[in-house]
Amino acid sequence: MAVAVVADFPVTADVIEVPDAPSIAVGRNSGSIGSRVVGVTTILGVLTLMILLGLAVIQTMITERHVELSNLQAEIAEIQSSIGALELEAQNARTPIRVEHLAEGYYAAIKAESSTQIQVRSTHLAIRKPTGTQANTTLTSTGGGVDQLLARTTPAAKANKGR
Repeated sequence: MAVAVVADFPVTADVIEVPDAPSIAVGRNSGSIGSRVVGVTTILGVLTLMILLGLAVIQTMITERHVELSNLQAEIAEIQSSIGALELEAQNARTPIRVEHLAEGYYAAIKAESSTQIQVRSTHLAIRKPTGTQANTTLTSTGGGVDQLLARTTPAAKANKGR
């Protein structure tokens, strides 16, 4: 069974009566300010997050460069130590004993049985002067050259075993 209830209610165009219109307008503005504050806070939060992410990326790049710089400094120190070792080896290769071993082995040189020291006078060193100088005229007037000068010199003293 169905029950039908019919009631006559007066229906008007204004269902809600608004006694104070300005108070509702203030309520709408305050709700609008609240949503604006939330929006501004959200935008500032997003900007802050983006700045922090950018700083993190920059810090990562700086750290990578620092590690690379540290590796290069270690490599430079290693190369400098190897250069020092090579310089020491080069100095040892030029020592008289090393030169003597090289001369005996590679060049098949033999030791001299005796040694003679030759004293060279300043007139002998003046041989390279241009023609017409005093040193050159004395050499040509005697009819000799450097070989004859060296042949005329006498041994001054004996050296240590051919060295």
